[in-house]
Amino acid sequence: MMIAKILGMYIGVIVILGGLVALDGLKKVKEKWEELPETIRPLHDLFGGILLLFISGILELSIWKIYRSPLIMALSIGIVEESLKLSPALLLLGKQRRSYLWKLTLRTAMIFAVFETLSYISALTLAPAQSGIQGLLFGVRLIVIVFHVLWTAIPLSYLLYGRKSEALAGWAFAVFAHSAYDYPVLAASGGENEAMIAVAVFLSIFSILCLKITVSRALQTVTSSQL
Repeated sequence: MMIAKILGMYIGVIVILGGLVALDGLKKVKEKWEELPETIRPLHDLFGGILLLFISGILELSIWKIYRSPLIMALSIGIVEESLKLSPALLLLGKQRRSYLWKLTLRTAMIFAVFETLSYISALTLAPAQSGIQGLLFGVRLIVIVFHVLWTAIPLSYLLYGRKSEALAGWAFAVFAHSAYDYPVLAASGGENEAMIAVAVFLSIFSILCLKITVSRALQTVTSSQL
């Protein structure tokens, strides 16, 4: 019963606090997006996002079959997905303008998150209704679409416009934030104790608060004078 209360509180925090942080971050990304020239080629981001989601699913399922550990699974999800979402910029670095790579990579991350969310929503729709919980979970998944974009925007902005050490630190933060977000539910499903889940919820909330600051700082490096 206590675990259910902790998870209920966690979902509420994501919807309220996470929603505010997501809206603020999305506004900042949109403003920066409008400063840069529109150079995205149609469908590249669509196919890229779907392909990366497929690859991440295979890798994460393989890891789960080997380890069966909620903690390892949460860390692997963060590492795999935050690495794959950066792959368009990494693969084309030096071959395309930075503004093109910045937009392509963020839109690919968004497509990745949208299709991931569609798969979760499909599963929730098929599951038995539970007193309004499904509605909250739909809201959480919509917020997480924005989180995916923001988690990618941090290391991506430093990779293209800042220092490589900053990009590495930004990637480490994105992995931590993503893993911390996923771990409470995975831990509850895996039978972890209440203390572990409570600590995980605290770390996830902390990462959401830090996200507002880290996104703002990363986006400050993106300038239209360095296309």
